[in-house]
Amino acid sequence: MAFENFIDQGKTTSATKWRRVTYMFSLGLHAALLIVGAVYSFWHVEELSPPSVSVTFLAGAPPPPPPPPPPKRKKSETKIVKPTEIVQPKPNQIVQPKEKPPEPEEEDDGVEGGVEGGVAGGTVGGEVGSTGNGPVMLPPNIGTGQRITEMRAGDPLTPSLPPQLNRAGMTLWGLFKVCVSAQGTVSGVTVMKPADPLVDNDWIAKIKQWKYKPYTVSGRPVPFCSPVRLQVTATN
Repeated sequence: MAFENFIDQGKTTSATKWRRVTYMFSLGLHAALLIVGAVYSFWHVEELSPPSVSVTFLAGAPPPPPPPPPPKRKKSETKIVKPTEIVQPKPNQIVQPKEKPPEPEEEDDGVEGGVEGGVAGGTVGGEVGSTGNGPVMLPPNIGTGQRITEMRAGDPLTPSLPPQLNRAGMTLWGLFKVCVSAQGTVSGVTVMKPADPLVDNDWIAKIKQWKYKPYTVSGRPVPFCSPVRLQVTATN
């Protein structure tokens, strides 16, 4: 048994030795191949030619030349015009006529039986303010004060609006000349400013029925006329 172990030990040592030789040879061979490859690669390096790049510049057409400057205008010579002297013709001397002294007016002692303050050509015995046999013209406030008939809403003698004009906010007015006799009755009505064709005739008919106090001058009743302004506003 001891001899057999010796034989096996010899075999193992020999195998290990050859194995080491094989490894060393393999390593050496690979190292030699790597060195040869590296040297070969350095010797056979191909030079790469750089790519040729061509650059083409494109330029547009040059701009047209600027127009020539306008010719300079010559300064206009200002001529100084001397004003010509205008000789005013001398007017002929005008001789003013001599004024004659006013002749003294003859004093008019009036007409026997006349009234102081009357007018020439008036009626003897007439009243001041009267126009002969015609009525006296009274202002509106005095004429209204002579009226007896009162203006009351709904009264048949009070001017009103017809149904078609009696709209809310609607107002009509007219101006009339009312003449009253010496007895206080209305003798005539004249339209000075019409209100509306639908109401003018109705308002005149109502005015003719009004009653007035007689207007007296020096205690004597005389006829008179007075302007009357009527204004009516719709009730609904």
